[in-house]
Amino acid sequence: MRYPVSGLQKLDEYPSVSFSGVLTGVVLLLLGLMGRALGAQEISSSAAGQIKLANGIAVNYLKKELESSQNLVWIGHKIPDTDSVSGSLLAAFIYGGEPSIPSKVNPETRFAVERCNASDPKIIEDFSGKTVGLVDFNQSTQLPGGIDPDSIVAIIDHHAIGGSPVNIPNVINIEVRPWGSTATILADHAQLLGIELPVNLACMGLAAILSDTVNLTSPTTTEYDKAYVQNLANRAGIDDVNKFAENMLLAKSDLGGFSATDIILLDYKNFEFGGKKVGIGVAETLIPQELINRRYELKSAMEEIKKEKNIDHLIFAIVDTRENRSYLLWSDDQDKDVVVAAFGDQEVDDMVIAEGVISRKRQIGPAIQRALEN
Repeated sequence: MRYPVSGLQKLDEYPSVSFSGVLTGVVLLLLGLMGRALGAQEISSSAAGQIKLANGIAVNYLKKELESSQNLVWIGHKIPDTDSVSGSLLAAFIYGGEPSIPSKVNPETRFAVERCNASDPKIIEDFSGKTVGLVDFNQSTQLPGGIDPDSIVAIIDHHAIGGSPVNIPNVINIEVRPWGSTATILADHAQLLGIELPVNLACMGLAAILSDTVNLTSPTTTEYDKAYVQNLANRAGIDDVNKFAENMLLAKSDLGGFSATDIILLDYKNFEFGGKKVGIGVAETLIPQELINRRYELKSAMEEIKKEKNIDHLIFAIVDTRENRSYLLWSDDQDKDVVVAAFGDQEVDDMVIAEGVISRKRQIGPAIQRALEN
């Protein structure tokens, strides 16, 4: 049953997934698994109160643990996006430490930072003597170079624990919730801790949720995301959320000045599926035809990237956010076989068109994983 949500008054009626974990791979200790936020069954007010209490205990415990961390920095995956950048900013404000990024931000994030009157986190490459909190990822294939797993003290994420999790030898705090963005989780942490986010960080959190959920249209969207969009927009003083989201997408779509290689790597992640190293790049755009017209240039660049990264497969998706479809590209016949196995043989002009597919996390990645593992 899906509840109508006004502001945040219904949030404690929705279950969440909270983990405090340890792994010699990654073992997760469940602190309150009561189901998924989308499509959740109705629960009693008593159970809802217990869930809220458990989540509150978890974030208070995390804050207390991190208070003793020396030289703490927060960082997202290798190639930063709006959610990982916002995640580092929010986590540092809530839990202390320094926000950081492994490389420069993309055009969409640049728009958000400027629109929100925020500042870029510092680019950090040397993590010597630092303790590290990870946001918006949990896979070793996405871990920025130079980070010693021994130095990692926390992970806050919304992705599946896939085939190559970060191997952490110590007992640490791990929280993974099946929500639309890491920013949603951190906004919830702030509320549970009674922390009011500054206007610029509320704006960045809003941008991150809208980015990762494609303005609340992605299948990854939960009622939590919808409620926190409303809450953060009110705090940030943004009256027209749809216009804000559209301007972000326009900034993301403006790729005319980028090389084919840059376009593929702007939103790119490495995975390990079925023992194979797989790279998946996506470009979400309101004007897909501009990239479709460059598909052979993109395919040529994909060949070079595949060799350079020494990976088994490289797939690139032009995601049409207006028409709710993806155009899948490949660099060779082996990759084409994977695309066809994952999405069917709907080939048009050397592309496979996947209707209704817009999410790498929920649709593209899992489909490719199933194709390789089967």
